[in-house]
Amino acid sequence: MSTGKHTVIYSNSQARIKDIFSYLGYYPECDFIFHMVFSSDDFVNLPNDDLPLCLWHAGEAFIEDTSSIKRDFVYITGNALLPYHFNIHDFAASQIWTQPKWNNLKSRNFLFLNGKDIGHRRYLLAKIFDRGLHDYIWSYIDNDPNIANWFPGLGFSQEDLDLINTTRGIVPYRPFDNSNQIRSLPQSVYSNTYCSIIGETTFQHYNNQTVPLMVTEKTYSAIANLHMFVIAGPLGCIQLLRDQGFETFGDLWDESYDTCRNEKMRLDKIFDTIKYIRSQDMALLYEKCKERLLHNQNLIYTIDIKSRVDKVTQWLLKDRV
Repeated sequence: MSTGKHTVIYSNSQARIKDIFSYLGYYPECDFIFHMVFSSDDFVNLPNDDLPLCLWHAGEAFIEDTSSIKRDFVYITGNALLPYHFNIHDFAASQIWTQPKWNNLKSRNFLFLNGKDIGHRRYLLAKIFDRGLHDYIWSYIDNDPNIANWFPGLGFSQEDLDLINTTRGIVPYRPFDNSNQIRSLPQSVYSNTYCSIIGETTFQHYNNQTVPLMVTEKTYSAIANLHMFVIAGPLGCIQLLRDQGFETFGDLWDESYDTCRNEKMRLDKIFDTIKYIRSQDMALLYEKCKERLLHNQNLIYTIDIKSRVDKVTQWLLKDRV
């Protein structure tokens, strides 16, 4: 892809996204080889060129094994805390959704969207159904027959596991005539609800691996659509949003779950927060949040993607410019 005197060389990849810069709407002024990552198998036939290598695994938090790469490279994944912090998910939300106007006339209290069947999402679903908190729009696309393997070692009791098993008859639940891709959903699911219960992509520890502090388009879509939110995500995700300039809701309800290191206790605290929010006058609570929700939405729709890409470019080429 020629950009005048600068060139981006595109390498073959199994990844579905071929031109991330086209998606971002901005081509960096640099010379490097751009390679979308699908798996470690993608690293075996890289072009033999002296240019530095930009590996981009935009959709996932975890990086593949790069030990076979014997050249200069930078590896970017979503907005995980890797050597360079590049967030694509907030910008993605701004591209997925038409910026909505303020509307406080809602038909449901909560929105709870789930695609892949993961333990933290299933546990919250079980708690919600057990307590009869059904005043929400929800989906649950997958049904993993091995879901029980998620829970050992995370502090869940047999009683908790029995409760989780009560959901086997209600999932999967596909109320929409499309896939679980958030960009395929009708925007009315947001305009008709006040608050998102967000089961983020990452939550707990796998085989002693620290979960990357990653917030995805699931959260940023809620923000773009003027939603209040409770996030079942990795430790510190609420603070990460604050660090990015977003305003959260610790003055209105308990957000201390964000610092709770025990996964089971963190989910219980999240559910207690959901129960508290449900006990409030939702229309009044939503109106009270108007200024901060509009502030948060404005951050999504005013992202300077050029500066963000240029920062990565400068770092990638730091020894060559």
